[in-house]
Amino acid sequence: MTPGQGAPPAPAARVDFAAALDALDACHERAAPGAVVVSPGGWAIASAARLPGGAPVPGCPAALVAAGHRAPAAGPVLAAFADGLLRLQLGALREVLDGAVTHLGGRLSEGASLLNRQLPRGAVADVALALAEVEDLLGLPGPDGARRWRVHRELVTAGRTAIKLYGASGFAADGPGTRLYLTELLGNTYLLPSGRPARDTETEGADE
Repeated sequence: MTPGQGAPPAPAARVDFAAALDALDACHERAAPGAVVVSPGGWAIASAARLPGGAPVPGCPAALVAAGHRAPAAGPVLAAFADGLLRLQLGALREVLDGAVTHLGGRLSEGASLLNRQLPRGAVADVALALAEVEDLLGLPGPDGARRWRVHRELVTAGRTAIKLYGASGFAADGPGTRLYLTELLGNTYLLPSGRPARDTETEGADE
């Protein structure tokens, strides 16, 4: 090892996608026992086991499928499912952040952990703050579609910050980026308020 090169990087966290799909199917089961919840746009996303005949979702393992042109779920069912999705997204981001801290802590540059550098520490703090703010929002009574969408978009923004902490390994097929992509996809499908166009995170809040 040459001076200043540091220790080999710690491996990025690998995603147990089967567990992620089990958690998604559990959300369906709690909201609509024995069925799948259909979004306001007529789409359902679940595991291939729960949604036979669905088509594979691009960018995700083949075990995740989608089917369209279905009758949307009733309001209370959709609301219960949406709350479950947000909890899944929150948990996924928390695990990704924990993995990033471990990842950075195992990498050295000039004899010091990358976690002690200003930019990584600032990014970790930003994500941790977003998690705390989302917990507060989810704890408020009477959630509605607008608040759920706001929470989802804040988690998306924080997730994109967290993935960058892994470097290129965060975007590997079995890396943490795949899991966050799944939660982003689910939120964009099920949580977008009716009549509101989807927008990139960077424009969110510009007119508020």
